[in-house]
Amino acid sequence: MSVFSAEQLQALALLFLKVNDRGAGIALVFFGFYALLTGYLIIRSTFLPRILGVVSVIAGLGWLSFLYPPLGYRLFPYIAALGLLGALLLILWLLLVGVNEQRWKEQASAAWESRS
Repeated sequence: MSVFSAEQLQALALLFLKVNDRGAGIALVFFGFYALLTGYLIIRSTFLPRILGVVSVIAGLGWLSFLYPPLGYRLFPYIAALGLLGALLLILWLLLVGVNEQRWKEQASAAWESRS
């Protein structure tokens, strides 16, 4: 790296930090779509409590605020807290309670009978 001066190396490092920051913002937008769709599916399902889906939808809308990065970065602490809360609630629910197996089997048998 003796080809570059110290100022050039620092400028290059700053450029890579800015590119990484923009890339993370774009990734959070995609994660927002994921959270939004997952929340919608949880709300529509009868296997999990709807409140888990509602929290996921709200968090997904928050992550979508990164479509306008200044707003997303300003709201990041609140969005991250809500997203973390929603993810933890879903994980704990699935670990401790699980899905409603009876409803799962009822819907699977109803779907199987409607095919025949």
